[in-house]
Amino acid sequence: MTTFRLVAAVLGAAALAACSTPPPAPVQQAAPTTTTTADVPGADPAAWFDAYCGPMGVTQTARLQLQGKAQEGMEAVKAAVVAWTAGAAVSNRHMADELEKLGPLGSDVRSLHERLVSALRNEAKTFDDSSARLRAQAADDKFPERYKQIMVGSSGDSVGTLFKQILDTTPKYTEAFRANEVCKAWQGLAKQSGGN
Repeated sequence: MTTFRLVAAVLGAAALAACSTPPPAPVQQAAPTTTTTADVPGADPAAWFDAYCGPMGVTQTARLQLQGKAQEGMEAVKAAVVAWTAGAAVSNRHMADELEKLGPLGSDVRSLHERLVSALRNEAKTFDDSSARLRAQAADDKFPERYKQIMVGSSGDSVGTLFKQILDTTPKYTEAFRANEVCKAWQGLAKQSGGN
């Protein structure tokens, strides 16, 4: 395998594996529920999904920009992955702040909501650390292997898994998620970048 093919393979696989905020599995098209009214006073499902999906779209755009960088050389590859990890940290931190302000969608997901906010903050720290470590690496033919080692997933709750649990636990919000234009755009970008 040539160096450039190796880089493309590593970046393709590692970018998807390293970002532990994968899109949730497609929601089954069951009959929509009759309401999206939250049982927590002031809860706003539309704003909640905008706050989650908007930054996810930014991360997906950055993942798309990783594609094809191998043919531009290692400096371009390094710049792209450093930008992606730094951007993912900012996006996760922004999501955590906004979701914390908005609060849980319902009393039945309060614990999951708190775990999701915590997982987003933990992932932001991991991405900050990864970005700094990647920035310190030489842009040589060993960079793809070092990138892969640095981007090994962290322990703790998975943001994507927690998000899916929130949807599964409160099916009345599945309708709000499906109808949200920001979330639709994010999922479209995820498909382009090789996600689900």
